[in-house]
Amino acid sequence: MYNKDINYIFFFIFVIKLILGDTMAKKENKKDNLKEKKDTKKKAIKENKKKDNKEKEKYSSKEVIIVMLFSIGIGFLMCLGCINLITGKNYLRVTKDLSKVVDTYYAIVDNYYGNIDKKALVDGAVEGMISKVGDTFTSYTDTNDTENFNETIKGSYEGIGCSIAKYNDGQIKVIEVFPDSPAEKAGLSVGDRIIKVDGEDYTDKESTDISNYVKNSGKDKVVLTVERDNKEIDITINLSKVEIPYVTSKVLEKNNKKIGYIAISLFSGNSYKQFKNNLDKIEKENIDGLIIDVRGNSGGYLSSVTDISSLFLEKGKVIYQLEDSTGKTKKKDTTKEKRTYPVAVLIDSSSASASEILASAIKESYNNGLVVGTTSYGKGTVQETKKLLDGSMIKYTTQKWLTPDGNFINEKGVTPTNEVTLNEEYYNNPTIENDNQLNEALNLLTK
Repeated sequence: MYNKDINYIFFFIFVIKLILGDTMAKKENKKDNLKEKKDTKKKAIKENKKKDNKEKEKYSSKEVIIVMLFSIGIGFLMCLGCINLITGKNYLRVTKDLSKVVDTYYAIVDNYYGNIDKKALVDGAVEGMISKVGDTFTSYTDTNDTENFNETIKGSYEGIGCSIAKYNDGQIKVIEVFPDSPAEKAGLSVGDRIIKVDGEDYTDKESTDISNYVKNSGKDKVVLTVERDNKEIDITINLSKVEIPYVTSKVLEKNNKKIGYIAISLFSGNSYKQFKNNLDKIEKENIDGLIIDVRGNSGGYLSSVTDISSLFLEKGKVIYQLEDSTGKTKKKDTTKEKRTYPVAVLIDSSSASASEILASAIKESYNNGLVVGTTSYGKGTVQETKKLLDGSMIKYTTQKWLTPDGNFINEKGVTPTNEVTLNEEYYNNPTIENDNQLNEALNLLTK
């Protein structure tokens, strides 16, 4: 039994040796194969390098440069073609058209003997282009004026919320404090004379100097030293977002009837919201009619006057028409909201653009609509704005608008249904009693 076990052991050892030997042999063969492959790769790389060097020797440096320049040119043209397709503008043609301007610019900048304001040159070139359009309402505004315009038309800004003016005697006084503004909350009052701002004397400066300081100081609060009742008072005012109140309202009574009165000074970005809030407020008093005062209103956003007009007209009624090179389109009321009580719009020679759109919509598309006052300004065109790279802006005419009945009022104005010239006495003493245009509207709505 013992010998058999020994034989089995030797047999297993022999088998294991065979297996291990075979494995080791395979590993050696793999190593030899890998070595051969590496040697082959090295030879191939050396041969490829020799071939590349021979190929490179075939081209001169001059030929290589030409090929590179050609490739860059092709790439540039392809990029320009893509830009032209995306924007619809032929920049090669534009560059050619502006070559005279560019040549003039560099001739002056490179050769003029004195100091040159490059920005002023560019501004002048743009202003010159705009002036040659021959349209009063196509214009250019620089960076500062653009910022002021945007604040005005948007209807909000970062500040304290008041209006100030310099009187003939040189005093700068507060003429208006906006409702719910930081100025009102701090206790600033109409009639306060501003003496200092953050301790600096402003008695010999302009009202715009104070406005610019407050806007550009970078501070979150300012201290105004004001004179009130012959006493100096320091008022600390926190700066925050201020909404400009372009819409005001009240309810007037005559002949046992309540007539709502809403004045719009500008059709800004927030005018519709303000108008709707004021309208809802006075309608809670069960008004029998409404007077909308746009005297002195120079216009504003087309979208704003469209939304306000839609509050009154029946769905499907035309608010205005637009006309351009492609033809006419009618802008109709698409809302369900409407009114049926009589409405009178007050206009004068300074009522323009959006004010005239509202007046003509009430006159021609509202069943109980009246227009009282004098013939309006007569601006029957629509403008768009484009902000330029440096923050300045151009405004240009793109369309003309027509009344619901298709009348073009440009340089003609909207004719009132009831013409009334404002009393001279009103300019000296602006009270409701002296406002004969407003009183005529009241008479018409309370008959």
